[in-house]
Amino acid sequence: MTKIEVEKDLDEDSNIHIFHPNSERIYYLNNLLTIENENGIKTLRISQWLHEDPLSFDKTRREYKLQVSKEVFYLLVSKLRANHPEYFRDALGLNARIEFKGYDSPVKAIVLYKDYPVEFYKWWCLNQDSVNMTLSERIKLFNKVLMEGQNILKREHKKMINKE
Repeated sequence: MTKIEVEKDLDEDSNIHIFHPNSERIYYLNNLLTIENENGIKTLRISQWLHEDPLSFDKTRREYKLQVSKEVFYLLVSKLRANHPEYFRDALGLNARIEFKGYDSPVKAIVLYKDYPVEFYKWWCLNQDSVNMTLSERIKLFNKVLMEGQNILKREHKKMINKE
């Protein structure tokens, strides 16, 4: 390989400048960010990350607790909701907004989880694909429902908390 070919190869395949994630700054569309994922290390503008790989950007944002502008956040949410609905649902967890009887507009699942565990449990049993809960959150919910004294807890859920 000639010197020119090596330099061209370096320009195309590597990043000379690394822009490490920094939780103390606010990221805007034009800022550069270096992310390492399964495809290697890559530096792109935030707008490019949102277009090319919003999943890697969001995972990095969460891991490093990155602050982003409202514009970046709204674009990220839009991209994830449209193109990666399962990831988006799982990332939201109990912060997902759900349609619930008695409410005129969607309400955060966490409100119902905390304030109306029995009603939320009944809803969740029919809509488990709508809200993702961690194992810990499910066990807490099952225990709350059991403590309410109503015999509505399903056998499989009783087994999870060793009450059967």
